[in-house]
Amino acid sequence: MTERHGIIVGIDGSPGSIAAARWAQAHVGEFGPIRPVFTWTIPALALAASPLGYAPPPPPEEIQAAAERSAAVFAEDLGLDPLSMSVVQGDPGVVLTNMAADANLLVVGTRSRGAATANLLGSVGRYAADHSPAPLVIVPADWDPEGSDRIVVGVDGSSNALNALRWAAAHAGSRPITAVTSWQTPIDGPVMFGGGRFDVKAFRANAATIADEAVAKVVADLGLDDDRITRCVHEGDPRSTLLDEQRDAALLVIGRRGRGGLAHLLLGSTTTSLIHRPECPIAVIPPEHTHD
Repeated sequence: MTERHGIIVGIDGSPGSIAAARWAQAHVGEFGPIRPVFTWTIPALALAASPLGYAPPPPPEEIQAAAERSAAVFAEDLGLDPLSMSVVQGDPGVVLTNMAADANLLVVGTRSRGAATANLLGSVGRYAADHSPAPLVIVPADWDPEGSDRIVVGVDGSSNALNALRWAAAHAGSRPITAVTSWQTPIDGPVMFGGGRFDVKAFRANAATIADEAVAKVVADLGLDDDRITRCVHEGDPRSTLLDEQRDAALLVIGRRGRGGLAHLLLGSTTTSLIHRPECPIAVIPPEHTHD
């Protein structure tokens, strides 16, 4: 089993990466020291011929040296140890997820709502959500450290959602946890099925059972009081439900779907929808992650 330590944080000088670093600094006590990472690539346009002829980019060693100088400035501005900074050439999504192989956590920031020119996220956040071997936290650029302390977890009856709830409970400390389950009939409106309408009460009861069973399993596994986790059952699409719930949360935790897919899932399109418009930091827990 890989020994994990510390927090990998993507740093690029953007508002999103600054928010990511600030979030990581607030959670060093839970997950270990920060290991900031700055990545660089040679822009494709630099390799293309211009009307005035081809001008080759600077040698890689010069770009590396310039990147190291920029990274040192970012580290100093954020109060991070420049000696702990890794400056690596490569695609940021690939570099960060590779470096997260032995980390407790990977933390990245989103672009600001005004679409900043310098950003780690967009495609990087999507790639990390799909591939990070460590739990991923995506922090919005406008994250407010003085907001709510409530942790919300999406629960849908899958093993991945159970893993997410277990991770949240293991790291919540004294913060309140809410396990959120949503339900909806397959199509809107009254529908005839098998000679009768859908039994709405049965759908609602099944959703409540899913939440109760998940909470019971986690509190038993971790030795917690039964009332440590609040259950919340909503009617509606899980994307809308969790989007509403995260507006009053310090952290939204969701489980990443396994490669084989599951019949019961909160994730896939739900994850994509949430990470592209986060209202609070969002943790995406890989299915193979353990909590030892």
